[in-house]
Amino acid sequence: MNERAVAVVTGASSGIGAETALAFARRGYAVVLAARRADRLEEVARRCRAGGGQATAVPTDVADQRQVDALVAAAAAEHGRVDVMVNNAGQGLIARVHETSDRQMRRIFDVNFFGVFYGCKAVVPVMIRQRSGHIFNLSSVIGKRGTPFHGAYCATKFAICGLTDSMRVELAAYNVRATCVCPATTRTEFFGHSEREQKAGRSFERFQHPTPASVVGRKIAATVGKPVPELIFTAGGKLLTLIAALSPRLADRMMKLYHDDLARSLT
Repeated sequence: MNERAVAVVTGASSGIGAETALAFARRGYAVVLAARRADRLEEVARRCRAGGGQATAVPTDVADQRQVDALVAAAAAEHGRVDVMVNNAGQGLIARVHETSDRQMRRIFDVNFFGVFYGCKAVVPVMIRQRSGHIFNLSSVIGKRGTPFHGAYCATKFAICGLTDSMRVELAAYNVRATCVCPATTRTEFFGHSEREQKAGRSFERFQHPTPASVVGRKIAATVGKPVPELIFTAGGKLLTLIAALSPRLADRMMKLYHDDLARSLT
């Protein structure tokens, strides 16, 4: 049985997931990597091993509960425990709410929200049995304040914040922690899958300087075991969250600037 601490990271084939896996590997963790792209996943696993960690790649579609259950079961069976679960896998959608189809809304919830829910549901019994563990659920700054053209995405990220808040209190008696991770724009592939998404990314960056994914990954790894309810990484993100709470009308005016800028770029 492996004596290393064990971290399971979903969405680990690129971006925040990959950087988080690498951060844990550098700390000597046994890392179990999950994502759909097997070739990219294996490359990240190789980099984790080169960085001093032990890594296993498990191709997984987080929208399929059976695959997520199998992922966590395999990690627990191989290593005897799961110390950290990072529910990171997600996707975006650039569309006004009234232009979003039912199919698109269900798909983004399947991946972004239910993927997180399945990960939590699978790993919590393991952590309760061992009376320790830390769950990190990836939300977003725009899971604290909705933004135009991202209504479906924001809805999933708001749901993750609520889910994590509930879990944090429910699991405290078992010495299991839950942290909601709320990055702003990060330098990842998130906005790179289509010309429309690239335009949205450039527009968003004019209002919020992007954070390197490695910064997010290192902060997650450094937070393990600490009673941190949420992680917000930028002053702009913290300010937006505060303004949204204290003055929603002012936040609306700020978001109108972003809406108009993006609307022009998409025409």
